[in-house]
Amino acid sequence: MDDTAFQALLLREEDLEESFFGEEPSAAYDPTFVSGDESGRTIVDLTNMLTHGTHPEATQHASALFTNVVGSVIFHHVTRFGQQACRQVFEEISAAVRDCTHYRMELNDGVQLDITKVGMEPISVGDGSFMVRWLSTVEHFRIETAWVLVMKDDILSLVNTRVPDESETRRLARIAVDRVSDLTGTP
Repeated sequence: MDDTAFQALLLREEDLEESFFGEEPSAAYDPTFVSGDESGRTIVDLTNMLTHGTHPEATQHASALFTNVVGSVIFHHVTRFGQQACRQVFEEISAAVRDCTHYRMELNDGVQLDITKVGMEPISVGDGSFMVRWLSTVEHFRIETAWVLVMKDDILSLVNTRVPDESETRRLARIAVDRVSDLTGTP
């Protein structure tokens, strides 16, 4: 699959039910682990690799970021891996999320967030998939986020949302997986 076809795996503005607009994704990246569960360090490190496509076994990568005026945010990252690394990365992230209860990270603008896992559950999309819900707090602000991590063949897709409706996160994950299936010809 060439890079243009790989970019086509990303969510697009027309996939979103609300009015969103695309942004340059790099502005929101590069958190660093500050303290808390050691599994939080693994989560930060691996998600940074997924957002940038810098894992040593990554062969293709694409990212999208959408925001709207009321503060909803949708990130979507897709990474293709070689050498059977997709399953390994998926299992590493899954284990870290299962083990993690709390950690603190710092964003690239210096803001520190306390991250608490609210819940984790399997969902039925892709070869392996789960949804995890997080509560991020900074001073008196509380931000609820949900991730869906999906493995389909050798492609890992991370849909990271800050939208009020959890079913929207599930719907977007289904769209992401269907795109991989359409391009690879696998059900």
